[in-house]
Amino acid sequence: MEAFYEESSIAGNKTTPSKKYTVLNVFSVIFLVFGIINVIIFVLRIPILADMLLLGSTALMFLGLWFVLRKMKMNTNVSYDYCFVSGELRISRVININRRRLVAKFETDDIIQIGDMDSPSFDRFYADPTIKKVYCTANAEAGEGKFFMYILANYNGKQLFLLECRENLLMNIMKFAKRTTLDSNYVMQEKKQKKV
Repeated sequence: MEAFYEESSIAGNKTTPSKKYTVLNVFSVIFLVFGIINVIIFVLRIPILADMLLLGSTALMFLGLWFVLRKMKMNTNVSYDYCFVSGELRISRVININRRRLVAKFETDDIIQIGDMDSPSFDRFYADPTIKKVYCTANAEAGEGKFFMYILANYNGKQLFLLECRENLLMNIMKFAKRTTLDSNYVMQEKKQKKV
C-alpha cells in the first residue's frame, strides 16, 4: 500500500520574519565585506605594532559581527515540512523559503509513541532528561485546523519530536505503525473541539 502525505508548519506572521531575514542578510554581508577588507589591508601592509593591533581587532570585530548575524538569520523566517512516504517520515527545516535542511528521517518502526501534546504522557516524556527534545514548529500556538503532536522515536537515541500538523499526518502514520504506538489517552481533534 503506497501512501504520500506532505504538510508544512509556517510561521504565523509571514511578512515580519521575511523582512527581518532580509535586514540581517544585508548587514551580515556588509560586515563580512568590511572584515575581509580589513584582513586584506592587514596582510598587504606591513604595519607598525599599533596599526597591526588596530587592523587585527577591527577585522575580528567585523568577522565576529558577521558570524553572529549569520546565526541570527538562520533562526529567522523558519518553517518546517513533514513528508510521509509509505512508512517513512522526513522532517525538514526550511530557512527563508528556499533553503532546506533535513532534521530527521525515520521509519514508523522507530516510533515508540505518538500522541497529542495535551496528554499526560507527553509531560512525562518532556520531563525526562535523557530524551532529547527537537522542536519542529515555528509557532507557539497551533494554526487553524492544526494541533501540536509529539513523536517519541529511536533516532540517534531517544528523541521527542514536537510537530504542528493536521490530524491527517497522524492518520497516515498510523496506517503503517503498530497500534500500540498511539497514546492510549489520545482523543480525536474533532471530538476535542466539540467538548470545548
